[in-house]
Amino acid sequence: MKSLRIIILFLPLILVGQNNPFSLLHYDKVLAYEYQGEGGLKIDVCLENAKEKIANTIELNRSQVDNLEELFTSDQSYGTTTASCFDPHFAVVYYAKDEILAAISVCLDCNYLISSLEIPAISKKYIKVNEDYSYPAKGFSPIARKSIHAFCKEIGFDKYLKPLGSIYDD
Repeated sequence: MKSLRIIILFLPLILVGQNNPFSLLHYDKVLAYEYQGEGGLKIDVCLENAKEKIANTIELNRSQVDNLEELFTSDQSYGTTTASCFDPHFAVVYYAKDEILAAISVCLDCNYLISSLEIPAISKKYIKVNEDYSYPAKGFSPIARKSIHAFCKEIGFDKYLKPLGSIYDD
Protein backbone atom coordinates (compact mmCIF):
# COMPACT_ATOMS: atom_id res chain seq x y z
CA MET A 1 0.00 0.00 0.00
CA LYS A 2 2.89 2.36 0.73
CA SER A 3 4.31 1.96 -2.78
CA LEU A 4 0.91 2.80 -4.28
CA ARG A 5 0.89 6.15 -2.42
CA ILE A 6 4.36 6.94 -3.71
CA ILE A 7 3.28 6.23 -7.29
CA ILE A 8 0.19 8.40 -6.89
CA LEU A 9 2.25 11.24 -5.43
CA PHE A 10 4.75 11.19 -8.31
CA LEU A 11 2.19 10.74 -11.10
CA PRO A 12 1.22 14.44 -11.25
CA LEU A 13 4.90 15.40 -11.48
CA ILE A 14 5.43 12.99 -14.36
CA LEU A 15 2.37 14.33 -16.21
CA VAL A 16 3.42 17.95 -15.71
CA GLY A 17 6.89 17.12 -17.01
CA GLN A 18 5.42 15.44 -20.07
CA ASN A 19 3.42 18.53 -21.05
CA ASN A 20 5.92 21.11 -19.86
CA PRO A 21 9.50 19.87 -20.07
CA PHE A 22 10.76 23.18 -18.66
CA SER A 23 9.01 22.57 -15.34
CA LEU A 24 11.55 19.84 -14.58
CA LEU A 25 14.56 22.14 -14.98
CA HIS A 26 16.48 23.31 -11.91
CA TYR A 27 17.53 26.74 -13.13
CA ASP A 28 18.72 29.87 -11.36
CA LYS A 29 17.84 32.41 -14.07
CA VAL A 30 16.03 32.76 -17.36
CA LEU A 31 17.11 35.38 -19.88
CA ALA A 32 15.20 36.66 -22.90
CA TYR A 33 17.19 37.80 -25.91
CA GLU A 34 16.37 40.03 -28.85
CA TYR A 35 18.80 39.20 -31.63
CA GLN A 36 19.47 39.02 -35.35
CA GLY A 37 18.96 35.34 -36.10
CA GLU A 38 18.74 35.43 -39.86
CA GLY A 39 19.92 32.32 -41.61
CA GLY A 40 18.50 30.01 -38.95
CA LEU A 41 20.82 31.21 -36.19
CA LYS A 42 19.51 29.69 -32.96
CA ILE A 43 20.26 31.51 -29.73
CA ASP A 44 22.66 28.92 -28.27
CA VAL A 45 24.87 29.17 -31.37
CA CYS A 46 24.57 32.97 -31.35
CA LEU A 47 25.70 33.12 -27.71
CA GLU A 48 28.70 30.97 -28.53
CA ASN A 49 29.78 32.41 -31.88
CA ALA A 50 27.99 35.67 -32.68
CA LYS A 51 27.31 37.72 -29.55
CA GLU A 52 27.48 40.91 -31.62
CA LYS A 53 24.08 39.96 -33.10
CA ILE A 54 22.39 40.32 -29.69
CA ALA A 55 20.54 43.63 -29.45
CA ASN A 56 18.89 43.28 -26.06
CA THR A 57 18.88 40.99 -23.01
CA ILE A 58 16.57 40.94 -20.02
CA GLU A 59 16.26 38.63 -17.01
CA LEU A 60 12.72 37.35 -16.68
CA ASN A 61 10.90 37.12 -13.37
CA ARG A 62 9.11 33.97 -12.24
CA SER A 63 5.70 35.19 -13.42
CA GLN A 64 7.04 35.96 -16.90
CA VAL A 65 8.71 32.54 -17.11
CA ASP A 66 5.52 30.79 -16.01
CA ASN A 67 3.47 32.72 -18.57
CA LEU A 68 5.86 31.87 -21.40
CA GLU A 69 6.00 28.21 -20.39
CA GLU A 70 2.23 28.04 -20.37
CA LEU A 71 2.12 29.68 -23.79
CA PHE A 72 4.87 27.56 -25.35
CA THR A 73 3.52 24.25 -24.00
CA SER A 74 -0.22 24.76 -24.60
CA ASP A 75 -1.96 22.68 -27.26
CA GLN A 76 -3.90 25.82 -28.23
CA SER A 77 -0.69 27.63 -29.18
CA TYR A 78 -0.16 25.55 -32.32
CA GLY A 79 -2.08 24.24 -35.29
CA THR A 80 -1.21 26.28 -38.37
CA THR A 81 1.41 26.28 -41.12
CA THR A 82 4.91 27.70 -41.10
CA ALA A 83 7.27 29.26 -43.60
CA SER A 84 10.25 27.21 -44.70
CA CYS A 85 12.72 29.80 -43.46
CA PHE A 86 13.72 30.31 -39.84
CA ASP A 87 15.07 33.74 -38.90
CA PRO A 88 14.51 34.07 -35.14
CA HIS A 89 14.64 37.40 -33.35
CA PHE A 90 13.41 36.38 -29.89
CA ALA A 91 14.75 33.69 -27.60
CA VAL A 92 14.49 32.41 -24.05
CA VAL A 93 17.38 30.63 -22.34
CA TYR A 94 17.34 28.76 -19.02
CA TYR A 95 20.59 28.81 -17.04
CA ALA A 96 22.06 27.07 -14.01
CA LYS A 97 25.36 28.52 -12.83
CA ASP A 98 25.81 30.27 -16.20
CA GLU A 99 25.46 26.99 -18.11
CA ILE A 100 22.65 26.69 -20.65
CA LEU A 101 20.07 24.10 -19.64
CA ALA A 102 17.52 24.81 -22.37
CA ALA A 103 16.98 27.30 -25.18
CA ILE A 104 13.97 28.35 -27.25
CA SER A 105 14.44 30.38 -30.44
CA VAL A 106 11.28 32.03 -31.81
CA CYS A 107 10.50 33.44 -35.25
CA LEU A 108 7.17 35.17 -35.69
CA ASP A 109 7.90 35.83 -39.38
CA CYS A 110 8.29 32.09 -40.03
CA ASN A 111 5.63 31.28 -37.41
CA TYR A 112 7.34 28.70 -35.24
CA LEU A 113 9.96 28.00 -32.62
CA ILE A 114 12.84 25.62 -32.18
CA SER A 115 13.42 24.34 -28.67
CA SER A 116 16.31 22.33 -27.28
CA LEU A 117 13.72 20.37 -25.28
CA GLU A 118 10.88 18.61 -27.03
CA ILE A 119 7.56 20.38 -26.49
CA PRO A 120 4.80 17.76 -26.94
CA ALA A 121 2.12 20.28 -27.97
CA ILE A 122 4.04 21.12 -31.15
CA SER A 123 3.58 17.66 -32.64
CA LYS A 124 -0.04 16.96 -31.69
CA LYS A 125 -1.79 18.56 -34.67
CA TYR A 126 -1.51 17.79 -38.38
CA ILE A 127 -2.71 19.43 -41.55
CA LYS A 128 -4.28 16.86 -43.82
CA VAL A 129 -3.57 17.38 -47.51
CA ASN A 130 -5.18 14.16 -48.72
CA GLU A 131 -5.82 10.61 -47.52
CA ASP A 132 -2.15 9.68 -47.88
CA TYR A 133 -0.39 12.82 -46.76
CA SER A 134 -0.45 15.19 -43.83
CA TYR A 135 2.21 17.33 -42.21
CA PRO A 136 2.76 18.70 -38.70
CA ALA A 137 0.82 21.86 -37.87
CA LYS A 138 3.64 23.25 -35.76
CA GLY A 139 2.90 26.88 -36.58
CA PHE A 140 1.67 29.24 -33.89
CA SER A 141 -2.04 29.86 -33.60
CA PRO A 142 -3.18 33.48 -34.09
CA ILE A 143 -3.74 33.91 -30.34
CA ALA A 144 -0.25 32.58 -29.55
CA ARG A 145 1.27 34.97 -32.11
CA LYS A 146 -0.54 37.89 -30.50
CA SER A 147 0.60 36.80 -27.04
CA ILE A 148 4.26 36.44 -28.08
CA HIS A 149 4.14 39.77 -29.92
CA ALA A 150 2.61 41.51 -26.88
CA PHE A 151 5.18 39.92 -24.54
CA CYS A 152 8.07 41.14 -26.70
CA LYS A 153 6.65 44.67 -26.69
CA GLU A 154 6.02 44.50 -22.92
CA ILE A 155 9.68 43.73 -22.20
CA GLY A 156 10.91 46.36 -24.66
CA PHE A 157 11.95 44.10 -27.53
CA ASP A 158 10.95 45.88 -30.72
CA LYS A 159 14.10 46.26 -32.80
CA TYR A 160 13.10 43.36 -35.10
CA LEU A 161 9.41 43.17 -34.17
CA LYS A 162 7.21 43.76 -37.19
CA PRO A 163 3.51 44.55 -36.83
CA LEU A 164 1.27 41.51 -37.01
CA GLY A 165 -0.73 41.20 -40.21
CA SER A 166 0.66 38.22 -42.08
CA ILE A 167 -1.15 35.19 -43.47
CA TYR A 168 -0.81 33.62 -40.00
CA ASP A 169 -2.92 36.26 -38.26
CA ASP A 170 -6.72 36.62 -38.12
